[in-house]
Amino acid sequence: MEQIDILGYFAGVLIVMSLLPQTVKSWRTKSTRDLSVWRYIIYVVGLILWIVYALLIDNGPVAIMNGIGLILATIILYLKIKYK
Repeated sequence: MEQIDILGYFAGVLIVMSLLPQTVKSWRTKSTRDLSVWRYIIYVVGLILWIVYALLIDNGPVAIMNGIGLILATIILYLKIKYK
């Protein structure tokens, strides 16, 4: 692993960690009333595009960390739609 990849993984871990509190809270409380469905739709589409971009330029850290972020953001979006 190149040293520059470590920076990419570290940045990705921080982004993923920023999604964890909202994901856990929404899951536990079954409440997403204050969340914007459009924010998460736009975010999920953006993450998909980042993953495609990362795959096209063969950048593992960006693809992997955005993939994990996509899972968490999709869970939040699912909960938002389910508990509307």
